[in-house]
Amino acid sequence: MGAEVVSAIPSMGSVYARAVKTLNRKSKNPVLPEVTLVFQGAQADREKLGEFRRAVKAPANGKLPSLYVHSLAFPLAMSLMLREDFPLPLLGMIHLTNQVDVAEPLGDAELFDVEVNAENLVAHPKGVCCDLLVKIVVDGQTRMLLRSTFLAKGVKIDGQTPPSVEHSEFSAPQRTAQWKLGAGAGRAWASVAGDYNPIHLSALSAKALGMPRAIAHGIYLAARALAGIEPASGNYSWRIEFKTPVLLPATVDLGFEATSQGYKVQGWNPRKLKPHFELDLTRKD
Repeated sequence: MGAEVVSAIPSMGSVYARAVKTLNRKSKNPVLPEVTLVFQGAQADREKLGEFRRAVKAPANGKLPSLYVHSLAFPLAMSLMLREDFPLPLLGMIHLTNQVDVAEPLGDAELFDVEVNAENLVAHPKGVCCDLLVKIVVDGQTRMLLRSTFLAKGVKIDGQTPPSVEHSEFSAPQRTAQWKLGAGAGRAWASVAGDYNPIHLSALSAKALGMPRAIAHGIYLAARALAGIEPASGNYSWRIEFKTPVLLPATVDLGFEATSQGYKVQGWNPRKLKPHFELDLTRKD
């Protein structure tokens, strides 16, 4: 896989401004580009880091929240999806899961390199899935791997049979927290993280992409759930699976459960008793 060094990480706003040109991509038997984009010498922006921490109530402990690193680096992964050789439409893709592995948290002022590529194109009952992989490297050592899985609906791969998806019955755990999210929660988070995907901004723009109302950013939900439980040191991993969208405005009930190695967090709709997400955090040392 070839590497291309880039001179800057684009803003999410500039990525979405160009994303409309990808809407007509409906390629049959798509093939992902075999390229890794590399940006060297990234660093946290003190002002934006403060905004992030205030938005999700993360502690100022001298370590970067893993999803702040994601928010800083992910526009480079999105720019990969704008390339002519990327076969799937950027707008309208559905965020299914995030898997993050941390060898050691980054310090607030550390410099790091960002490497991104796309991989694992597989059939899904509703289309195809692929992973966008972000690698965070310091002095040649991988400190963090951030894997985001997305679904492109309506795309087919000949010869692949999509796996069957089993939906287990949801049973709400004991509620230990509750969030009240206003209709403008998506716009507020976009101003913090720079993610101006229209599906999050208003009912009108979300309806244009097939949703009944604007939905909360999955990264915001994950970052807020992690704010009080993410370790400040050591080797750990976490994974979140998104079950149903959080339609704004919304009330989200949550259950935080300590486990022998970390935490399990569930978020659900208290009125419909439908799950929104499930997050598992595991310490490895």
